[in-house]
Amino acid sequence: MAAGPEATEAIIEAFDRELAEQGLRGHWRGVARAKLAPGERAQLWKWDHIYASLMRAGELIDLEYTGRRTVQLVTKGLDGTSPTIQMSVQLVKPGEVAAAHRHMFAATRFIVQGRGAYTTVDGEAVYLEAGDYVTTPSWGWHDHTNPTDEPMVWLDIHDNPLVGGALHVRLGEEYPMRSQPLIAREGTALDLMGGVRPISRPAHPAHQPALYKRDAVLAALDRAAAGEADPCDGIVLDYVNPVNGGHLLPTMGARIQMLRPGERTQPHRHTSYTIYHVVEGQGATVVGEKRLEWAKGDCFTVPSWDWHAHEQLGANRAVLFSVHNQPVLEAFDLYREEREED
Repeated sequence: MAAGPEATEAIIEAFDRELAEQGLRGHWRGVARAKLAPGERAQLWKWDHIYASLMRAGELIDLEYTGRRTVQLVTKGLDGTSPTIQMSVQLVKPGEVAAAHRHMFAATRFIVQGRGAYTTVDGEAVYLEAGDYVTTPSWGWHDHTNPTDEPMVWLDIHDNPLVGGALHVRLGEEYPMRSQPLIAREGTALDLMGGVRPISRPAHPAHQPALYKRDAVLAALDRAAAGEADPCDGIVLDYVNPVNGGHLLPTMGARIQMLRPGERTQPHRHTSYTIYHVVEGQGATVVGEKRLEWAKGDCFTVPSWDWHAHEQLGANRAVLFSVHNQPVLEAFDLYREEREED
């Protein structure tokens, strides 16, 4: 005798409980997923709000209390900024040392404010100033020291949502001392950018601390502006790995791009998830049905497979720094891109 809808639901619920007790689950719950509206998950963080929160954290949070002082960018509906990459903003005040440690996830840092502080990576002091970009490879010892009289502020960008979250590789340890001894020759990370390295350093593309200096990067961007622009991104350059010339790291890629005065790009979409930071200028990015108007210091996201286009506003050029998870998608043959004309 067939059961009615209510009785059927009660029977299924009882069956679900039986399965759960055995560590099993039926694939008939939640199969039909709610569809997000175009651009619904795209998010914009204004620099004034970020900076005010960071300065407040500087008043309240001492580095003796915690190893790092960062304010995380969190997208509504996610546990962080994106499914595989977290972007946060870190403050190291004058005279402070952020304690040395290492972990399996890789981190990179784009400097927003300050000059003269250094991050020590495997015994090498890497000196930093606004606009520089430095990598801290997986399992590399690192600490941060600010010997100057002004605060240092940078973007902390790491792949822990993928490595520690999805893959559950959560290894990490503290260094025996608060800061490492400076045992490596200063300038080694920068030498890698010129194509040379000590013969004692393994030629592994995932384990190279690299330093991309602001002036060199912006000069390359200016030279590229003399050529043809990408219709969807304007003038755009990749930060490349110094060993193999490929993506920055196996889990993350990074780019710098310029939108010239009056430039408006064509819409496109891709399966990679991108997080942007505005280095200079102002403009707007339309993501699906959402318009994000941004200015210097702001951060915003373009989620996977959302149509988007950029527009420069104001008298001066706009420069955008971005990070993305394209390397992971390419490794599993999951990267796709579609342009409006296609």
